[in-house]
Amino acid sequence: MIKRLALATACAATAHAFTHPYRSVATRPSAAAPPVSMAEEGVDTSTEGELALLLPGQTVRLRIGDVSASRKAWKKRRRNASPILVPCSVLGMNREWMVRWNVMTLLHAIGEESSAAGGALGATAGKIGREYRKRLGGDLRAHAAALGHGESVESLLKSLFDEKIQAEYGIQTLVEPQHGNLMLTTNLTRRQARSFSSSAGMVQFRPETAQDGYELEGNDKMIHTGLASVRLSASIGKMPKFTQEPLGAALRVSPYDEAANRYLEGDEFNAFVYSYDVAGDNESPLLVLSADDPRGKGIALGGTGTFGSSTRVFKRRNARGGDLVEDASIERELTELTAGDGPFGATVVAVSSHSGAVFVDCGVGRKRGKKYGGGMTKCLGMLRFEDIDGATSEEDIAIKAGDDIEIYIKAVSPQSGRFMVTLDPAVKGKKPKDTKREKQADKRKERLEKQIGQEDIEALIGTIYDGIVKAKSKTGNWLYVQPCTEGDVGGEEACDAGLPVGVASFLGESDGASLEEGGHGSYSAGDHVRVRLEGIDEKRGQLALTLLEQTP
Repeated sequence: MIKRLALATACAATAHAFTHPYRSVATRPSAAAPPVSMAEEGVDTSTEGELALLLPGQTVRLRIGDVSASRKAWKKRRRNASPILVPCSVLGMNREWMVRWNVMTLLHAIGEESSAAGGALGATAGKIGREYRKRLGGDLRAHAAALGHGESVESLLKSLFDEKIQAEYGIQTLVEPQHGNLMLTTNLTRRQARSFSSSAGMVQFRPETAQDGYELEGNDKMIHTGLASVRLSASIGKMPKFTQEPLGAALRVSPYDEAANRYLEGDEFNAFVYSYDVAGDNESPLLVLSADDPRGKGIALGGTGTFGSSTRVFKRRNARGGDLVEDASIERELTELTAGDGPFGATVVAVSSHSGAVFVDCGVGRKRGKKYGGGMTKCLGMLRFEDIDGATSEEDIAIKAGDDIEIYIKAVSPQSGRFMVTLDPAVKGKKPKDTKREKQADKRKERLEKQIGQEDIEALIGTIYDGIVKAKSKTGNWLYVQPCTEGDVGGEEACDAGLPVGVASFLGESDGASLEEGGHGSYSAGDHVRVRLEGIDEKRGQLALTLLEQTP
């Protein structure tokens, strides 16, 4: 149905391909056996198509595929906040906008400085038509006829680049004085124009037919054939050679959207081109799409109708029926939250094994940037499995979507628009630093009890040992000492480390000033000391020792 996924463009060098069943399709998907040929992979080989030059911000129609096959876009950096790549099928795009972008990109690729255009980069309608046929395999006259301009390419170009489009994209139309030919010009310099056009992905589409199952409305839709055109690496010179390969497609979504099941298998909507990588899917082309315009405009370009424009998909639709634009259920802002706040009543929105967490709605919202339309949007809290009675998987917890629970705020990250919650009321009134320190102490205590049992430690309480200073505290009046259980202390190599390193405090003193400020002299790593075992330091999760004296 759709091509296997891989990492987004930023991590293409370390891409790991998904398995074979994920193929981008030309028409409506259906169940198929494991692919053997292009036809069996869902690639349309029945009709010769033409190439669309895809750049970030263009709009295509997609259908969500197998959501369970989603994966993270980033592999090494910020894994928890990584966007999710959801498999999808590219269905098609609006004919008028496809031709408009193709002409613009061709103009930037072939345009030359022209005295008729006052030195601006330009190309005549005739040259653009010839290059369109040569490079993309399409005929502008056929498009003109389909879009109601007879076979007049000049009439088509004037319609495509009206005053509004000219103002937005910097493309001008003028009549060449010497020969009377229509010419298109661009405001970009030659270098800028070539850079703009060189990054375009070459993806194949064909005109819609009655067999596609869509209603024909002026034949204004182009259907994806499942193929992309890739330049051969050994091809050099002015006449490069290309080959056709199946195109992989993925929708780039927020991990919160994925966890909340906002995108379900079979959903269809318009999405923006986010990136195109000719080798992003295990050395095969990968088209990454986004519900948000990567250029920050927030509105999908592409005319009207099924394959036309739309606002961002989460404004237009929500699988759960909620309103994410201005939600009346928002009771407090994210910036007002602090660790330890609560208790708050919350509703479980989703349980995600993929994220290892439960996402809850407790009436928290955050401000949305101006480029996304402003206002407030709902913000879900993340409750990790490990904070639910030490659970490690979804099977270990009794919580399910729709449950009402009581939560406390564990941590808040206003910059990333996230907050963590917990079921433990012990965090109330605590700072995140204290919670983190307690968690670290619990882990150390767990490791300590695995190394030497609780009963064994209790049996040794009061025992005096010679030991070696391993390090001294940078902030308090204690040392880290290795007790030696056998033999004389003649150096680190002579110390039998039967006991782990412990925290040694001075007799009758608690945590306080530094060693020097407390009048205890100077201690360094390697010094010999005598200590008494007092049990376990619950605050640090290590052996508790009392430092009796420094020995020679």
